[in-house]
Amino acid sequence: MLAVPVLLGLMACIWVSGGVMLWPGQVNWLAHSDLAQSYLGWAFYRHAPWTWPLGANPAYGAGLHSSIYYSDSIPLLAMLFKPLSAWLPEPFQYFGLWVLACFVLQAVFAWRLLGLAQARPLDKLLGTVFFVLAPPMLNRLGGHMALVGHWMILAALWLCLRPSRRRQSTWWAVLVATAMVVHAYLFAMVVAIWLADVVQRQRNMQQAEPLRPSGVLRRWLPEWVLVVSTTCVVAWLAGFFMVSGHGMQANGFGYYKMNLLAPFNGDGWSWFGLRFAEAPGEYEGFNYLGLGGMALVAMALLTVAWRREPRRQRLIPSPLWIVAVLLAVLAVTCNVGFGSLQWHMPLPRRWWEKLSHLSLQSTGRMFWVTYYLILLAALLVLLQRWRGPVRTVLLLALVALQLMDLHVGLSSLRTTLLARARSTPVSLNSPFWNAVGERYRTLRQLPLALMSPGWETLAFYAQEHRMRTDAVQLVRHRLAAFPVAVQPREGSFAGRQVGCVHAVPAG
Repeated sequence: MLAVPVLLGLMACIWVSGGVMLWPGQVNWLAHSDLAQSYLGWAFYRHAPWTWPLGANPAYGAGLHSSIYYSDSIPLLAMLFKPLSAWLPEPFQYFGLWVLACFVLQAVFAWRLLGLAQARPLDKLLGTVFFVLAPPMLNRLGGHMALVGHWMILAALWLCLRPSRRRQSTWWAVLVATAMVVHAYLFAMVVAIWLADVVQRQRNMQQAEPLRPSGVLRRWLPEWVLVVSTTCVVAWLAGFFMVSGHGMQANGFGYYKMNLLAPFNGDGWSWFGLRFAEAPGEYEGFNYLGLGGMALVAMALLTVAWRREPRRQRLIPSPLWIVAVLLAVLAVTCNVGFGSLQWHMPLPRRWWEKLSHLSLQSTGRMFWVTYYLILLAALLVLLQRWRGPVRTVLLLALVALQLMDLHVGLSSLRTTLLARARSTPVSLNSPFWNAVGERYRTLRQLPLALMSPGWETLAFYAQEHRMRTDAVQLVRHRLAAFPVAVQPREGSFAGRQVGCVHAVPAG
């Protein structure tokens, strides 16, 4: 029956995106800001010589210790497609295929999770719609392709909740390592769910056969070694450790957070106009449930309160709920926002400094685990406690309400993606620039600054002519590398640097 969710995922992807991103040779829609960063990281990487670690990307971010990991280019796919580069067309992008896979896998794992309630296929299909059209996932189509991979959260939940626990350690190692070479935020969420699963499995074992501390250590050490070692190896291969230490630029904790009203804030996605004021950085905490999702949760709460039934075995264990609550607290941070109102909860200076240097600065995203757990719990309540045609009609009404409410956001997203595909990026195409590209091997921008306005034009030009460049955008970089990158400029105008041209980005 997996053909049903696969078909749903395919149809949803084509409907939401207009299908424009699925063609590998179509790259115009990737020529904008964060999307340009992801595509250009791959475009430079595919033509770079093989190095150790495999993810090193010296041409993109010349002198800045760049790797494919920090251009947000989905390192997993970049390293898989790089050996095939000689046979791939120019240009070529895999981000559309990734999005298609994300929609399909999102539907498949949602279908599996709802199967815990042993519901009819039609009811499971209706419930799966809430996951496939989850606004937090769809919202990432505008700029963060790697973060569309919410299916990894659902896959982790499935591993945590599935009835069979065969090869649990192996599957966790595979999933955690895969998340590591897709995106750091997804990795952090998957690890959190894994830890909840470890705690729950230990509780179950203690109830069946109590173990001494030494026995507990012997039981879990192999799994920890397997998961941690596998993850560290793939992280090193992808170039994750090329940027590390106190020189790593990372800030934003307490700014890129979630507002307490985020689940009810449509922020341009709601046809009914649900919108609340929020602080500037709280867009990273976009977690709109949708009107149908809110009605679903409300109906589940009413069902639990009014339709008392014999005590059932909990499908969602308490350690998973504890992790969900902790991640929600991390998403809100100590700068608590309630609409336009803001409260700062003081922390010791040492704590604040530690948190401010976290690699996970956009903590508003960490609510995604809680978001999906709430949806799953609400749907499981309805699937378990309602029966027959009444349940189907109820789910149909909730899905219809959700589609009606999200229509504005979905239409806007599709229009934006189609408009980007039809646009023509600004290019440096003239006899002068063609001659420059043939003569010089390195293009440096003045002044050196990441994400300068117009950096995309210089970077696309450098990529077309197989030049190295520091006109780039990176999600992380080593601040200590900046002085080293600047030094060659000091003597370049005296004619001591050969093969390098300097340009000032227009913007």
